[in-house]
Amino acid sequence: MSFPGVVQTPVKGTGPAIALAIVIGFAAAGACTKFLSLNMPFGGKLPGTVTNPEWAAATKQRLKSWPREGDPDSPVVMNPARNSKY
Repeated sequence: MSFPGVVQTPVKGTGPAIALAIVIGFAAAGACTKFLSLNMPFGGKLPGTVTNPEWAAATKQRLKSWPREGDPDSPVVMNPARNSKY
């Protein structure tokens, strides 16, 4: 479609520029996420559920002792999609 008095110029090279901008954006977001989660520049500390090894052992023991309705030989998993073996 053309309009009178409007000169249309072809757009060249925008595909690689957009792809590069997306890659740079993801890289910057990843770098910021790593920096903020590892360094905690705004204060705070990791919760005890992450830093306490006794808590992790108690959670693992609780998951092993959880009653099972389906296959009694396989343990209960909190995220079956991630821990599936198919």
